[in-house]
Amino acid sequence: MSADHEAVITAATTLDSGVLVDIGMVGDRIVAVEAAGTLSGSTMFDADGRLCIGAFVDAHCHLDKAYLEYEPECAGTYGDSFFAALRNRKKTVSFDEVTDRMRRAVHQVVLNGTGTMRAQIDVDDLVGTTHLKAALALRDEVSSLCDLQLVVFPQEGLVGNPAAREAVEEALELGADVMGGAHGFDRSVDNVDHLEACFELAVAYDVDLDLHVDFDTAPDQEWEAWDLYQVARLCSAHQWQKRVTVAHITQHGQMSASKRTEMVAMLVDHGIHAVVVPGAELHTARAWQTEAPATDVAKATADWPSLVASGLELSYAGGHLADAFNPYGEGDMLRDGLLMASARNLGDPLIEGCHVLTMGTVHPAHAIRGGGPYGVQIGAPADLVILDAPDADSALRRQADRWLVFHRGRPVARSRTERVITEATEQ
Repeated sequence: MSADHEAVITAATTLDSGVLVDIGMVGDRIVAVEAAGTLSGSTMFDADGRLCIGAFVDAHCHLDKAYLEYEPECAGTYGDSFFAALRNRKKTVSFDEVTDRMRRAVHQVVLNGTGTMRAQIDVDDLVGTTHLKAALALRDEVSSLCDLQLVVFPQEGLVGNPAAREAVEEALELGADVMGGAHGFDRSVDNVDHLEACFELAVAYDVDLDLHVDFDTAPDQEWEAWDLYQVARLCSAHQWQKRVTVAHITQHGQMSASKRTEMVAMLVDHGIHAVVVPGAELHTARAWQTEAPATDVAKATADWPSLVASGLELSYAGGHLADAFNPYGEGDMLRDGLLMASARNLGDPLIEGCHVLTMGTVHPAHAIRGGGPYGVQIGAPADLVILDAPDADSALRRQADRWLVFHRGRPVARSRTERVITEATEQ
């Protein structure tokens, strides 16, 4: 046997191979992946043929809105009525209340096998930096369980709301990781002005950008009217290639084939990462809209297969945990992966040759963790989840238990369901 390691997972299968392997960990890194039975360590974890993958990476989650669906003021609301309720509650929000909800959400996603979250946090003139300060404290508190990246999200506008702009700058000075943006929420401001302001702040504070784009851009619009076109232009102008993520791009599904091809080429050429949010996109299309797409999946979401076929490293995210955008969200990336496979790919776990689980682990890790190896690879972070299934397809279809979750080389959670039939009959 090779030299001892601090911890070893033995006899595991992986996403890329059905061959059993041992996984050696030292500190927070994977240092060896060898044939089963060849590694030894101070602590041994026998996977017994189960699937081991990189911990899920939720690259787009509105953490501070978690569980609002359970609050009477917000329950059952959507569209303008939800935003009115949200604005009202922000006026009296407390640090402890938002912290408690976010902590509960983080514990939930860890139990479901997620090791990294990029959390969108509202910063505006109503709530100020209360949510962000709570998230900063929570980031430190849960660092042994999960890595949190915090995005400054100007929910109430930026250019059209000078008071909100002040709060955004304060949040970046406090140590937020990423600048966010969404032209659709900026008051009476065109997309160019909003996006230029987002880029200027990102450059000034040397942070990455994470942008909600093209919610309602008409498919027949000229390129200059598209958020994505302007994002690509500004990437070049500010030399911010490979530092921008765009989310949703739902109108992509309604584009002509030629325009879709051109759009993906812009993403790839500028190193722009794309994240889709299946649960929220499907729910809001059905519940929030009175006109099409309603029940038309092709109009409710980006055309995921064509994005993947074009060579883009597409990621999917959970996005929302029991709030108005997705009241069914449970912080479960495995379940969201099955939803993605079902909605656009008729249940096939391979989308244009790429496994859905790759889009919830490796791809988002590349998008928000700065590249580098991820998953069961030497040099990758020892953030792993063992699923109680022999392979990736069955793990997805059977929604396998999260048998053991590792963060930085340490087991931090397990989620196992005992399934027993009881029979109470008198003889």
